[in-house]
Amino acid sequence: MLKKIKRIFDDIIITLITNISGSTGKKIRYWYWSKRFKKCGKNVMIDEGVIIQNPEWISIGDNVWIDKYSILMAGPVKLENNFTKKIDNKNYKWSEGELVIGNGVHIGIYNIIQSHAGVYIGSKVTTSGGVKIYSLSNYPFDENNPEIISYANCMVINAPVLYIHSPIVIEEGVWLGLDAVVLGGVVGKNSFITSKSLVLHNISQNSYASGNPAKRIKSRFKIGEEDEK
Repeated sequence: MLKKIKRIFDDIIITLITNISGSTGKKIRYWYWSKRFKKCGKNVMIDEGVIIQNPEWISIGDNVWIDKYSILMAGPVKLENNFTKKIDNKNYKWSEGELVIGNGVHIGIYNIIQSHAGVYIGSKVTTSGGVKIYSLSNYPFDENNPEIISYANCMVINAPVLYIHSPIVIEEGVWLGLDAVVLGGVVGKNSFITSKSLVLHNISQNSYASGNPAKRIKSRFKIGEEDEK
């Protein structure tokens, strides 16, 4: 009973503070969410309209700006009795469901970051407006039994719902362009992903990458042969 009352109280508080404008709103939201995150650094700005789910699975460094109307979703989910295609990511070193954000990061306006499988965002990363990062998403068919008709949402009762589970690593200095989508892999250090590109696989460091799926086109910076590999 006490847990239920606390949950109702928290819901009311979040509703009240989410859309307070200006510096006052940022200060109130920082005070509230910093106590609920797994870890929270200094000078973290949580702007108007930001939605945060399962904050106890989220760690944030110093000097981070989460811009207006973005959504952060964290924590593992139960996927028993469903086909799940799991993609290993050896660069992801954290627990399933964690969202880890480094220092000096700007999460752009209207972003969605869903870390049910796990997402790491390194320091000095910029995500432009409309970026979507999904570490767990639906899968179109059962590879083990292609005759099964499946569905793409959990509201379908007593029917197969299929998933792809793919932890994501976005390394230091990456810039994700407007409306870019990341569904898996490692985006290497100091890379730029052009607007509306779709990242499905690893992008090597210092890449200027574009397309669906995104591929390296050239080096982003001229900083030595080691960064061409």
